[in-house]
Amino acid sequence: MAEYMLAQLRLRYGFATLERYNATMPLVRDLFESQGIRLRHGVVTRVGPLFEAWNLWEIEDQGHVARAFAALASSPSPEFETVAQALDEIVVSEDVRYLESLPFSPV
Repeated sequence: MAEYMLAQLRLRYGFATLERYNATMPLVRDLFESQGIRLRHGVVTRVGPLFEAWNLWEIEDQGHVARAFAALASSPSPEFETVAQALDEIVVSEDVRYLESLPFSPV
């Protein structure tokens, strides 16, 4: 059964912030994918709370994200520092959920 991390990010208000988020996320994706965490889907709300992004990441298990962050922090790259600074300026808050697939799910 597949396991996932669902990240809900509330971005600072404005289309310029959303553009910056869209420019930053390929770097985030590359860093996570270097640790075996795969982005399955990224979306933004169009009805409801504006400037709210959702990212669905496929992970090995509940400890995968912690291991990935530990590995990235143990040998920080310039990309890691760039991403950390950009997200600090873009993201107001983040909620993270651990999800397991249900037996009837096609994935």
